[in-house]
Amino acid sequence: MKKAVLEIMVDNMEKNIHWYTNILGFEKKIVTPEINPIFVSLSNGGVEIMLYKREEFSQEIPKFKDIKIGGSFALYITVENIQTLYDSVKDHEKIIQELHTTDYGSVEFSLEDPNGYVLMFSQAN
Repeated sequence: MKKAVLEIMVDNMEKNIHWYTNILGFEKKIVTPEINPIFVSLSNGGVEIMLYKREEFSQEIPKFKDIKIGGSFALYITVENIQTLYDSVKDHEKIIQELHTTDYGSVEFSLEDPNGYVLMFSQAN
């Protein structure tokens, strides 16, 4: 194995593009098609997230057609300046875990994206 990339199913592509680019600073790398996209690849540093519209994603993986969007997993993302990121989102986003220091020595917080996916941010202490 060489790399893992998160590909998430979304219903509202424009809302998600806006959220990931304007709230978390991701950049669009691939947008297909350019108008009314069904697939978008985003990156921020070494983190890549792909957004795929439900209608098209469920054609490839039929069980996705009626499944609830969101997840029972958390995307764990390491960052360089967690306090700055936390300060920029804490008053506007759905915080799941407030900023805290863990038993294993990192500083972390978690938030929920527009689809209900949990993103955990961590910085080594």
